[in-house]
Amino acid sequence: MLHEHLGQTSKKPLPVVIIGNGPSGICLSYLLSGNVPYIKRHAAHPNPILQRKLEEAPQTSILDQDIEYLSEGLEGRSSSPVALLFDSLLRPDTDFGGTADSLLSWWHQPEKAVPHLVLGKNLPGGAWHSIEGSMFTLSRGDWMALPDLQFKDWLGKKKRSFRNNRATAGDIVQYYQYYVAKKD
Repeated sequence: MLHEHLGQTSKKPLPVVIIGNGPSGICLSYLLSGNVPYIKRHAAHPNPILQRKLEEAPQTSILDQDIEYLSEGLEGRSSSPVALLFDSLLRPDTDFGGTADSLLSWWHQPEKAVPHLVLGKNLPGGAWHSIEGSMFTLSRGDWMALPDLQFKDWLGKKKRSFRNNRATAGDIVQYYQYYVAKKD
């Protein structure tokens, strides 16, 4: 049954199983589904050192570049070079109060997809299901966005907006569920 649901007919095991269907698991699944990040044409990062590095290979996917080299010198909330780089590209200067748009453009390249399965205790959203739906996020609401589908755009379609730049946990859960359905 599981193989049929995944569109697989062979009895080979899946090469990747993601444990957890929160935002990190959802993002990893998006990447493994063949969605590849590139720097937008004519995009400029506010960090001049990172900008110079990005200009060295403008037509090359971020995944095919030296992530350690690109993330050298970046600062933020994480100690992971991958997380620092992607946070910096998805939300430039956010940790320092910046509001610049994402520098990433996502190209669907099915040949790069990796068969995988995401396991979670609840519907997509992970631990966000355990938070009272009316509670507001500590982080700004637009920081809750996943790749290639802005949270603020989704919220606007629901005729809602941020309150003091914050979103409710209930909105976050609904957005993550919508995201998974929309991005398949």
